[in-house]
Amino acid sequence: MNQSGGSTQAQAGNEDNSAGESFQVLVNDRINPVNIEPYTIPTLRWRYTDDFSYDLQPHAYQIIVADRPDINSLAPHRWPDANAAAGVKWNSGIVEGDGFSGVSLNHVPMNPAQRYWAKVYVYDANEVCIARSSVATFGTGPGHHWCVGKAIWSAPQQCAEAEPSLDDWACLRTVIELPDSPIRWASLSVTASSTCPSRQFVYRVWANGQFLGCGPVFPIDGEHRYEGYDVTGLLKSGERNAISAIVYTQEDHRFAAQLDVCLNNGQMLHYGSDSTWKAQSLGEVFAPTQSIGSQYYWAPNENIQASSYPSQASLPNYDDSDWPAAQERQAFARLVASPLAGLAVERYQPQSVRWLNPNRAVLDCGQSRMGGLALKVDLHSSIDLDIRYGEVLEPSGQVRYQLNTSNCYRENWHLQEGENQLETWGIRVFRYVELSVAGVHSSAVDDLARVVKQVEIAALEPERTSLSADFQSSDQLLNDIWKLSSNTIDNLSANIYVDSWTRERAPYEADAYIHQRAHMALDDAPALGRYTLDYLAANRTWPTEWPLYTIMAIHDSWGHSGSLEQVRAGYQRLCALLPERYIDPESGLLVKDPGQSSSFDGDIVDWPEAERDGFVFGRVNTVINCLASQAYADMAQIARALGHDGDARLFGTRSQAMRSSIHARLYDPEAGAYYDGLDTGSKGAPIQHHAAHSSIFALAFARVPIARMHDLGDFLRKKGMPCSVYTAAIYISGLYQAGFGADALELIKATSGLRTWEHMLDLGAGATMEAWDPSLKPNTTYSHPWAASPAYLMPHGLMGLKALDPGWRRFSFIPQPGSVREASVVLPSHGGDIEASYRLSGPAQVEAGRIFVPGMSARVKVPPRQEVFPVLPAMLNLEPGQLALFEIDGELMQQASVQEPFMLANTICWPGSFPLPPLAAGEHTIRMRRL
Repeated sequence: MNQSGGSTQAQAGNEDNSAGESFQVLVNDRINPVNIEPYTIPTLRWRYTDDFSYDLQPHAYQIIVADRPDINSLAPHRWPDANAAAGVKWNSGIVEGDGFSGVSLNHVPMNPAQRYWAKVYVYDANEVCIARSSVATFGTGPGHHWCVGKAIWSAPQQCAEAEPSLDDWACLRTVIELPDSPIRWASLSVTASSTCPSRQFVYRVWANGQFLGCGPVFPIDGEHRYEGYDVTGLLKSGERNAISAIVYTQEDHRFAAQLDVCLNNGQMLHYGSDSTWKAQSLGEVFAPTQSIGSQYYWAPNENIQASSYPSQASLPNYDDSDWPAAQERQAFARLVASPLAGLAVERYQPQSVRWLNPNRAVLDCGQSRMGGLALKVDLHSSIDLDIRYGEVLEPSGQVRYQLNTSNCYRENWHLQEGENQLETWGIRVFRYVELSVAGVHSSAVDDLARVVKQVEIAALEPERTSLSADFQSSDQLLNDIWKLSSNTIDNLSANIYVDSWTRERAPYEADAYIHQRAHMALDDAPALGRYTLDYLAANRTWPTEWPLYTIMAIHDSWGHSGSLEQVRAGYQRLCALLPERYIDPESGLLVKDPGQSSSFDGDIVDWPEAERDGFVFGRVNTVINCLASQAYADMAQIARALGHDGDARLFGTRSQAMRSSIHARLYDPEAGAYYDGLDTGSKGAPIQHHAAHSSIFALAFARVPIARMHDLGDFLRKKGMPCSVYTAAIYISGLYQAGFGADALELIKATSGLRTWEHMLDLGAGATMEAWDPSLKPNTTYSHPWAASPAYLMPHGLMGLKALDPGWRRFSFIPQPGSVREASVVLPSHGGDIEASYRLSGPAQVEAGRIFVPGMSARVKVPPRQEVFPVLPAMLNLEPGQLALFEIDGELMQQASVQEPFMLANTICWPGSFPLPPLAAGEHTIRMRRL
């Protein structure tokens, strides 16, 4: 076997032609990326799909990389010398191992503007091919300084001093006549500036009538990011080809594009934006009006004149003869490839339409979407279409377009007689859309009916790696809550995690921590979270606690992917986020003035302020110390994995000292709860108040001694839900970690009071809300992913699927069913989709948050290269240490339950639990019953 990546070929005939394309290839955790930063080393990995039999055992792999797309014709066993085959740039040979952690393509040249195709073959121990991938493509962008693409915009327009600028909107286009020679590949790189004023993208771009995407993503550190699009299949040899973009920003008017084309004969052609492009100001198409934004940003209201809208500008035969030439602008100083795909547009039909009267209709999307409308319709006469977007309805049934957040989502499209084709450009977040026309004359009413019939929801969505995530249970409310949460993540993630795309459009650390956990439970696509966290590591926000979440979230990202690339590259920035300046050397606690929540390093505890359960601030804050103890513990693991042993010892000592002092100085045994802190410092007096938050954060992050768990559980059980939706994620995770799954479940599916996810559903929210109810936070959004924690609490908590190693090579299955008789989940993981389900033979009983079952059957499907460690719950009327009967994949065995609590996957398994032997890849059934 060739271990070093040489040219050893597979033996003749060793490829089983019946082996189908049964796994997915990702490069840098993306699907077919064509804008990888030049001179970097990409990583190729693969995930097995349902087409692959999970019972097969991969033993070796082979990766072929070529510089042409016909790689399928180059079957490896046909090559006398694989490296000599035409177009092959690298052949790994047959490498023993399963490639679980990915393979670095360090033998592939990554100069600017290159393109490659890769195919992976997987072999069993006899070197028989048991699976092969479809062909994946990847390539580099043009680099920091483009060879031909220059910055352009439309020429400044003359307008009166008091009038708003007409320069912010423009349409840019060019027509390129390609030689009459077959095209091997073509990539279009696009960037613009600046994302700051509107906190959104700046361009939408098309090629030959096909929408490609929008961008750029927010820059991290003063650079300008560019996206790359594969346009190979869109361009036509020997013909005219059009590229167009609609652009908007209030400052720094610059856009650039570079088209790199490789012909089949290897000749490279480069076309770039410059003064030969045409540039039409759209200031009169998008009539200057008000912002749809809030006090945090300005984003344009789109009152569109359909007669002037350049709907056909992306087609080669569009007449732009009266358009002025584009004006070249200052060059971009440093361009860096985005590690993400540009946002795409998916079109949906409204779920329902309700007519309020003949000239007013309300469209319900059924769930919140991000984007706007697309319309192609022929009309009998011109009409003014009034459009109102909203997250919820007014009591009258009309759309609340003046949002609680101060956004105003109302605009007017002046549609012309005859054909109209136009689409919303920017970002609105909405579930409902109200369309109306003035007057009730028959032609206007008839035309509105035509509009309603033809209109589509044009939703902006990020790239998705997997779409298989699912959760079903015997409790319909629980299913609805998971669906609300998963829709929030699926629909509102965009190209960076933000608190909400309505009020602030800004990344925040606590939001990103929860958002990423939910996203990773729904899609094996870590690139989006990774970029957000890199942004936050370089651009921290003000609360004391928030930078600690960046450390914890990056640790989570490593835990999901198994890759140390992010922590290695950002290690020094992570170290700088640790609160070393506040460490008290004697106690190990953080000691600081609490400050104001809105000031730099001000303690926040929870938000809004009314959700703090009366928390009393002191110079030692229990919540912050608990969070910091986990951040230091995570940094110790990161440092150890990177070989920084001295740092690992320091950070580990910090965490241990902090936790020891928390449990020695901040716990009140009489209350069975933690004090809010110490008044004047580490030697100060305990603050005589026990907000739930102090115990919640201790439970989740400070490794509470097991002997205290039951008292702490009793204390919290009496509190109900005393916190915000943000802290609810921490609270419920902590309960599941403590083995109090019944308590956790009852909080998730609670039906009384304001502080429930059911209440969000009752309010008509199409996504999870920023606060439990507007009465608790009047400017609340109905589109806040930090409330979407049930998306991960179901698979990680209820089902107990948690990684034991970075990358999920080993994982746990520790179901805590509570009152839910049966449930099933599909969880995308690094190696493939994990499936797990259980069914109780009768009602479970609950004692102090712990669960006792009469019997259980379970199923778990383990992807290749992975292993599961099951622990089933205690049985009714069975003492710890007694035997139960298990049938595992048809084989009977007796197993005694444990007599002492133990921890697995950071979860306490109480006496009476049944740890079972680990199970390898494949589909397994488990049945548990009394002897």
